[in-house]
Amino acid sequence: MNHLFKILVIFITAVSLAGCDSDVRKPQTEGITIGELAPANQRIRPQVLRTTNIDIVIFELPAENVRLLDEVWGMLDKGALRFNDPNGFAANKLRAAAGKFVDLDKIDKILKSADAKKQLTTTILMSDGQPEVLNISRMTDKSTISYIGHNGAVKSSEAGPGILAIEISARKIINKRRMAAIAVLPVIYTPTEGLAPAIAAKLKAGDLRFFSAGFGMDIKAGDIVVLSPSQFSPDEITAAGRFFTRTGQDASVSLLIMVCTSVS
Repeated sequence: MNHLFKILVIFITAVSLAGCDSDVRKPQTEGITIGELAPANQRIRPQVLRTTNIDIVIFELPAENVRLLDEVWGMLDKGALRFNDPNGFAANKLRAAAGKFVDLDKIDKILKSADAKKQLTTTILMSDGQPEVLNISRMTDKSTISYIGHNGAVKSSEAGPGILAIEISARKIINKRRMAAIAVLPVIYTPTEGLAPAIAAKLKAGDLRFFSAGFGMDIKAGDIVVLSPSQFSPDEITAAGRFFTRTGQDASVSLLIMVCTSVS
């Protein structure tokens, strides 16, 4: 009996030692990140938020002084812009051109001589491909309006109620370091914040975009864009008259300066 007991003790001890082997291998995945577990061609890459930051200043000057802005246009580069419809843009009685940050002091002096007053200073931060709007005024009723279409032809469409605004969007240029392609377009849009997606989409379908009055350019930090009427245009058929002109006893025109402060 004692002999059998000794054999049983030896057997149990051997089994216990086998289960406590200190050389047991650790899992092969220790120290490996989740991203490294994916196949080499499917590894998760971090998403880079692409943004373009633009400061906007709006000046208002007496309508009779609009010709004093000719000196501003003489120092800027119209050729840097891509117009959606050059003939339509001219028919809308608008002017736009590009310059550099260093030009602002000279522009400011010219504006002061034209008795221009600063009306608004704001900043727009645009995510890649997501348009932002600069609100100008409000259209309170729905009505049929006339406007300049392709190649200067007069067209009609229902619009409103809504907001008259300048829509600005930007897309990072992949093969150019810290540059973005911006697009600028007058619009009449209906606000849709807080509405169900289906209702918002239906309302947005009624937005009116003035493509003939739009333009774009490649921009980087330090570049500026100037936009204003080419003349006093009280006729709302033109984009200059509808978006940038105030009629009446104190008739005036507005001038927008857009300054790109960063592209990331």
